[in-house]
Amino acid sequence: MNPAVHILAERAIREHWDFLPTAGSRIGLHEYDGRLPDFSAGRIRRRMEGLHQTLAQLSALPVDPESNGSSDRDARMDRLNRSLLELFLRRELFNLEEMRTLETNPQRQVGYIGVGSYVQRDYAPLPDRLRSATSALRQVPDFLAALDTLTEPELGEPVRDMAVRAYRGMASFYETGLSDAAEQCAAIAPDVAAEFNAAREAASAAVIQFADRIQARRVRPEFAIGSQLYHRMLSVGEAVGTPLSDVLSIGQANLEQNLRRLDEAAARVLSQLGAPGKSVREAVAMVSANHPTAESLIPETRDMLEDIRQALIDHDIIGLPSEERCQVTETPSYMRYAFAAMDSPGSLEQVATEAYYYVTPVEPDWTPRQQEEWLSNFNYHTLKVISIHEVYPGHYVHNLHNRHGHTQHGRELSLINRVATSYAFTEGWAHYTEEMMLETEYGRDNPALWLTQLLEALVRNCRYLCSLGMHTQGMTLDEATRFFQAHAYMEEHPASQEAIRGTFDPGYLNYTLGKLMLLKLRQDWRRQEGAGYTLRRFHDDALSWGAPPVPLLRAAMLDADDGAIL
Repeated sequence: MNPAVHILAERAIREHWDFLPTAGSRIGLHEYDGRLPDFSAGRIRRRMEGLHQTLAQLSALPVDPESNGSSDRDARMDRLNRSLLELFLRRELFNLEEMRTLETNPQRQVGYIGVGSYVQRDYAPLPDRLRSATSALRQVPDFLAALDTLTEPELGEPVRDMAVRAYRGMASFYETGLSDAAEQCAAIAPDVAAEFNAAREAASAAVIQFADRIQARRVRPEFAIGSQLYHRMLSVGEAVGTPLSDVLSIGQANLEQNLRRLDEAAARVLSQLGAPGKSVREAVAMVSANHPTAESLIPETRDMLEDIRQALIDHDIIGLPSEERCQVTETPSYMRYAFAAMDSPGSLEQVATEAYYYVTPVEPDWTPRQQEEWLSNFNYHTLKVISIHEVYPGHYVHNLHNRHGHTQHGRELSLINRVATSYAFTEGWAHYTEEMMLETEYGRDNPALWLTQLLEALVRNCRYLCSLGMHTQGMTLDEATRFFQAHAYMEEHPASQEAIRGTFDPGYLNYTLGKLMLLKLRQDWRRQEGAGYTLRRFHDDALSWGAPPVPLLRAAMLDADDGAIL
């Protein structure tokens, strides 16, 4: 990287972590442990001033310095890193000045007061980790008091309601989800455990009181951010300047394509099962009936991962830069709102480098019917699709490339590449891998796997279109719920939860947006490489740049980029 840009990037990232120390802690720099952000009005004002100053300093640096004999790839990486730094600064400034998430969306701040990583990851002796957690918990009342003064007196109703639910859930986590760690610590450091317990009790009370105050806020039915902010969100967050009307039409076309594909896949499944003429829902029910038992869910998932991993090697789909494996384990009790989730280490973590693939089991007090309904969601084909997305070659393999990829590509990622990650690339990559695996020998001619993957894709299609609809087209929450029901074959309650998420997370269109951009990039890169193209070469090259916005990745990977990202 140009030395002047490198120095500025290093300083800018440290200033970012000083303002948001939880981000530094989570990426693996434990000198930031035990600190919460200061969201006082004065601190926020100084942060915005600092971001403007850093952007001005970056703008003043020469755009194309002498390469000093650097390779073409090095020159492209330098240009990418400069663009990444600019977007990184503009994105934070946009959230503070224009989107104003601190004032309008309190749900988005609940993650700052999470202390689960201190008990989950074994990077230091437990008493030391609980001392850091105690320090963070003690700051919770002041953090919430500052947030309380920032939060607008009137909030969008679904945004308000989700914030209340999120903070009450965090209070419950303080009370129950941390008890095992406290008990373990009490046996070796009772004084530390006692301070930890007192801090989590006080923090829980403060969070409940904050949730009550949010609940008392006035509400308005409107929650949409509007077309102008939405376009800015895509431009600053993902370097996507495509007119919203075009983004909308592209998403609609992909939804219609996937619905046609679903009908075809269902017909093939029903034909194989000797039940032609039945409905898509009946085909889904037949596939869902074939699932692991409650006792075999974890071991069978572990075996399935090895099978998928071996397929990546056998079919030369992607490079695996490490022999490491993630650990398949039951989802912690406080995270069991999700079926499955990947917990990978921060890209700068040096000690606690273990990764966990959480799979949520049935609860022992459930009725047999409830257990069967839950396990049907883990039917073997859906479990494969989820595991592809979360582990191989989705999020986990992406994390391996970020941490070890330099051993394959010959150059370690710079700090800005590791920090300035794109929502659309990260989730788009994992979603892309689901569809991509169906094109390989692993998934080809497997209509049941095709069917379940398309159901996952349709949920993401609905997120894409409902996000645009609710925030730029006047779609109501009820209309969005019905849209999920009609096009993603969802029941009312999960459809409602998906729609509600879009009210406070308009960026959840990025799953499909990122996938579509990566598919277009692959198509264009294949044309460029000609006979030298292989699927593995594309994947290894795409992951060697970190997780940048896909339009910036296009500029790095393509000799001549026509700018057509979709």
